[in-house]
Amino acid sequence: MDNPGISKYSLVSTLNSTTDTLAGDATFTGTGEQNDYPHVGVMTKSDVAGTLYFDFSNNGTDWDSTYPVNGFQCAAGVSEFHTAVKLGRYFRVRYVNDSSVQSSFRLSTYYGTSFVPSVAPLNQTAGLDQDAIFTRGSIAQDEIRIGRRSGVAGWTKFGFRSGLTASAGEEMVWETTGNFTPLTSAETFDIAYDGTAGGSTDGAGTVGATELTFFYIDSNGLPATATHTLGTDGTDTTAFSGLGINRIAVSASGSNQANSAAITVTATTAGTKQAIVPAGESVTQQALFFVGSNHDAVAKFLYLHVNKPSGGDAKVAIKGIAYNRQVDTYYEVFRTTLDTSVEITEVINEPIGFNLSPTDVLYFTADTDTNNAEVVIRFSLNEYQRS
Repeated sequence: MDNPGISKYSLVSTLNSTTDTLAGDATFTGTGEQNDYPHVGVMTKSDVAGTLYFDFSNNGTDWDSTYPVNGFQCAAGVSEFHTAVKLGRYFRVRYVNDSSVQSSFRLSTYYGTSFVPSVAPLNQTAGLDQDAIFTRGSIAQDEIRIGRRSGVAGWTKFGFRSGLTASAGEEMVWETTGNFTPLTSAETFDIAYDGTAGGSTDGAGTVGATELTFFYIDSNGLPATATHTLGTDGTDTTAFSGLGINRIAVSASGSNQANSAAITVTATTAGTKQAIVPAGESVTQQALFFVGSNHDAVAKFLYLHVNKPSGGDAKVAIKGIAYNRQVDTYYEVFRTTLDTSVEITEVINEPIGFNLSPTDVLYFTADTDTNNAEVVIRFSLNEYQRS
């Protein structure tokens, strides 16, 4: 006789289901069980992000197979359903909580004979590991760029350098003097701006920039965002520490609707220049990108333009440098020379993409043979989260 309350088409597992909340970084591990159902499905929801794993064993002792290898990334507050083919193997579920304590957690495991991937609604963000069939038409790169695909972010970086001099040698492509030196340990950042209390430049109560948003790499090497409200004395220090800055944008301003004067950011301890927001531009202009420590990046597009505004032609040698913090080593990854008497623009659409590894810092330098040359660089990439 069939067990009461159990469908002949599916079975709810009590050994691999739970509603007990987890402490930070804690793990729920179900009990291995074997049955005749060929498919397994797990539905879970928590107020804290975590990672879901399916473990399989042929003998119930040696858990030789985990699916997926890096787990399903489960976002906080989102109900997720994932399926797999179990066959006759033993199965158990594992859920690893993130660092915060859960206040709610529901995880249910089902065995069945004909589970298929769920169908996601049209307005749902598509995760890289989503177990779903999507029915909306989409342009993948557009969805990455506007944040509709989790685990991947699109970046377009841009920078220029005017007033290149022949005697200076290789110069960083950003709108300031001096070259870039990557940080090897996290520091706070000092912000220098033309702030005069009650004046008309930048800072609290002025017509210029009053707030900055930092897109930076934090002390763990991970992408982060923070907002800083400018004071009035022209020198602030951030409340956060980081290993580098991918972008600074003016996120609030007075009637000028931009920063009135240049804003320069240096590392508090090392004293090295880390970012520059030129006067009136409201955003950093620097051919520079930091890859997160748990990320890979693929660069697809590179635009180079040089000019000699007056007084003849110039040859400008441009290099791409990748510094990796893990091995503390610099690599030259690109080189070209543009002669304004022949050509002033070069565009590269990389057919297979240029890979950047975790903790890589990509930046560009320019070296001219004639004073007063200028260079403009723009590049685009996708940054993928590993786990």
